[in-house]
Amino acid sequence: MEGESKEKLASVSSLVTVFENSRTPGAASRVCKLEIEHHCPGGRAPPPAEPWKEPNLGETLQGSEPRMVSRRYLSSLKNKLSSGAWRKSCQPGTDPGLGTQEPEEKRIVQELLETEKAYVARLHLLDQVFFQELLREARASKAFPEDVVRLIFSNISSIYQFHAQFFLPELQRRLDDWTATPRIGDVIQKLAPFLKMYSEYVKNFERAAELLASWTDKSAPFQEVITRIQSSEASGSLTLQHHMLEPVQRIPRYELLLKEYVQKLPAQAPDRADAQKALDMIFLAAQHSNAAITEMERLQDLWDVYQRLGLEDDIVDPSNTLLREGPVLKISFRRSDPMERYLFLFNNMLLYCIPKVIQVGAQFQVRTRIDVAGMKVRELTDAEFPHSFLVSGKQRTLELQARSQEEMISWIQACQAAIDQIEKRNETFKAAVQGPEGDTQEQ
Repeated sequence: MEGESKEKLASVSSLVTVFENSRTPGAASRVCKLEIEHHCPGGRAPPPAEPWKEPNLGETLQGSEPRMVSRRYLSSLKNKLSSGAWRKSCQPGTDPGLGTQEPEEKRIVQELLETEKAYVARLHLLDQVFFQELLREARASKAFPEDVVRLIFSNISSIYQFHAQFFLPELQRRLDDWTATPRIGDVIQKLAPFLKMYSEYVKNFERAAELLASWTDKSAPFQEVITRIQSSEASGSLTLQHHMLEPVQRIPRYELLLKEYVQKLPAQAPDRADAQKALDMIFLAAQHSNAAITEMERLQDLWDVYQRLGLEDDIVDPSNTLLREGPVLKISFRRSDPMERYLFLFNNMLLYCIPKVIQVGAQFQVRTRIDVAGMKVRELTDAEFPHSFLVSGKQRTLELQARSQEEMISWIQACQAAIDQIEKRNETFKAAVQGPEGDTQEQ
């Protein structure tokens, strides 16, 4: 049994190489078919998946405009992935509590299979529709580089080929033969060698999102292809950005389902050891996906601020993180009434803005950018202007009034935390430049 297990693992590992080296769908399919036959009784490859038979999202959402990925969506996504709430929305027809006699663990496997079918349909849309159509347009019109398209979609072809031609058929066969082989842990473990494909996709995700936004703005043919596909029934009125998030979400979803499956297994179930081992493997990969969602949320915050500033202050930078924002009043001794202002606090700067009276393309205009490095903040004791505070930096000193005592404290704490972080980073840098005895190294 041990030799057979090693042989299967080696064969699955060879599939990784096959998929990673094959970018042409037709060629990959032919090679993949030969590899998969090794796993199938009688040397026959499983029937091809039918990715277009997913639940018809287009009918329910027809007529609505494609929705962009927003900060609220990303926050909601993180909450769903951590709580398991995504299962209620993605499986509207599945209700485990309707008195069915099926064992709990089998119903979880059924849910895994149904979500896998929908996932393969989404991968098909990404790889065979969006990717191939953009590639075809790039070759025909020369309006944008083919390399840009390949960078945006990364290794989505490898991921699609594996799930459509190997993992989904394997799940289907196992569920069909559940009475004789009531186990799924060994099948999930076969996914482990392919997790490196997800690592590549997740690491490239931030760059892919930036390229997608950039080329959508500057290339009309690029935008036209995407808009046409997004408006199709198959896209379900969702944007390409939404579809590109699917692979990032998938591994955390595997983790949630497998965790519940292990909990429902009887203590002496033959699949318990394999299922627990599979869960441990999936857990490590899920951490990378959750980190990617957090990073995407951070970038979305920056992009939102960039748009609200009328694209006039370039703050969309990998080193920037938005810490806090909100309205304040500017105290002026030349005027009796304080003036409305708005602050954006980042890890490395404070933007002091004025609201625009006529908001055409922007809500605020930047008056001053104060570096956090060298900045100081403290509370002011002024009976005429309660809950006021002072921000002083290299560029300017501001006397500001918050709307409440709580807000003032919150602003002071946020600013001080940013200052402390900058000072800590500078000390670390100094320690690295200086020798172990505290002397500056000779140049």
